[in-house]
Amino acid sequence: MIKADQIVPYSALYIDMQYRHLFNTLWSYLKPIDQDKYIQQIEEVWLGGLKNQKILVTLCVRASTDLVLQALNWPPGSEVIITGINIPDMVQVLRLNGLIPVPIEVDPHTLGCTLDQFKKFYTEKTKGIMISYVFGAKFDASEIIDWAKSKGLFIMEDEAESFSAPNAKLNPNVDFSTFSFGSIKTCSAFGGSISVIRNNEALYRKMKAIQETYPKWSQRNYFKRTLKNLIPMILLNSRTINRSSRWIFINFFPNWDYKEFVVNSIRGFQKNPDDILQTYRFRVPDPMLVMLALRMKTFDTDQFNMSISRQLVGQSILKKGGLLVPGHAVEDRRFWLYPVVVADPETTYKVLNSRGIDAYMGVTQLDIVESPIGSSYQYPNSTLSYFKNILYLPIHQNADLKSIQRICKEVVEVVEMLKSQHPKL
Repeated sequence: MIKADQIVPYSALYIDMQYRHLFNTLWSYLKPIDQDKYIQQIEEVWLGGLKNQKILVTLCVRASTDLVLQALNWPPGSEVIITGINIPDMVQVLRLNGLIPVPIEVDPHTLGCTLDQFKKFYTEKTKGIMISYVFGAKFDASEIIDWAKSKGLFIMEDEAESFSAPNAKLNPNVDFSTFSFGSIKTCSAFGGSISVIRNNEALYRKMKAIQETYPKWSQRNYFKRTLKNLIPMILLNSRTINRSSRWIFINFFPNWDYKEFVVNSIRGFQKNPDDILQTYRFRVPDPMLVMLALRMKTFDTDQFNMSISRQLVGQSILKKGGLLVPGHAVEDRRFWLYPVVVADPETTYKVLNSRGIDAYMGVTQLDIVESPIGSSYQYPNSTLSYFKNILYLPIHQNADLKSIQRICKEVVEVVEMLKSQHPKL
């Protein structure tokens, strides 16, 4: 039986939300709010007075993408070149809008793509590109963006996983960006996305006109979701409760995958099976707007940067131990998830969990993007070769330095142990 003091008091799942934000959101149900006032607050914090840029607030990043694609109204069969690791729902949004997503390889060291790859898959049908910065690694895409501009392509950046801070420097050469600010470390529990439209007043007006035809998402449903996520927050984010509850799971329910259960219970929006796009075609409820505005106003940049510096210490330990940390070579490094590539993720996962380290695998929303059916485009096999061996570590912004060091050292130790037992690994 594993002892309680052996358990690292951080869960693989972590809800990136403070109780004051949650309770202020609940308080907002008691009185009507001025939506324009809160949107203006968000705009002031996010854009910092930048001109020629507009924002729209939507339910989620998928909703933002669907909105801009409706406004662009490209001919059916048009192609969009996208990074080969993405959220399946994003790919589905493209396809349901009549477009063909063309995936390209993602380099394991930068989690980025090369200009040559974009050029290779560029055709007369290409209308735009979508660059997604996954796992918090924001690679330098300036060369790709300049080339896309020269070809007259529309440029979309999905920065949901590379968030650094409100009013962070935005790339003026990108046409459209989406940010997720109400996120948790494995899925969107509370929703909320901010779209930035640059230098295109006509596009902004089209998107806004379409959005205004949507009904408002039910405040009752959002209230139920908020209450529903309160219990997971208490169980996952409290060090004491987390340690105690996981001790019970490990010792008395070793075969129960609580992580999969929690993720499925709080993940995203319930899809409409008859019309999946209709799932996202709603305006945000008032409490979600309050939550987004409050989180941006109270964001502590210094604390955030300190947490990143602690997480980079762990990355250094893993690299010195000979392990690949996807995105390690990128200077602008954040950690939305904390991935490491191991030869045998399933066995490593089991050993680490038996040692009280709550590693996890297979519950993230990200996946490999399939190539178009019947096409000559190449499947991103190089990306798949390391993606299938990724293990996620219980390291997030609240994890203390000592725990991060222990987690990473034990990962290196376990990998070496398994390698000595099975040399072929």
